[in-house]
Amino acid sequence: MNINGFTRGLMAHNYNSEKYLLHVAGCVERQLIEWDPQYEMLVMKFKNYEIVIKNVERDYHLQISEEEAASLQKISPFKLDQKIWRELEKQGLEISKGNGNYLDTILS
Repeated sequence: MNINGFTRGLMAHNYNSEKYLLHVAGCVERQLIEWDPQYEMLVMKFKNYEIVIKNVERDYHLQISEEEAASLQKISPFKLDQKIWRELEKQGLEISKGNGNYLDTILS
């Protein structure tokens, strides 16, 4: 999966925080499915955004407040991605970098 920084910057500037978070979550999900088609992602909005990623034997859970999502979106077009991937990594998700992997841009 490739990612265009200019386009992402336009999205970060023009999308509201919920639409932007859903876009970023979609990018995360596509990367996970590229690694293993058995990944599933759910994004729910309660008091905070709840992100649940499921694989056959493992689940990962993240919470992001609307304020934090909006703040990260304003700081940098990739800050929200970084937050999600760093949290997944803390929970034990093995992150694979390589050719065509958008994480080379996000986590470098």
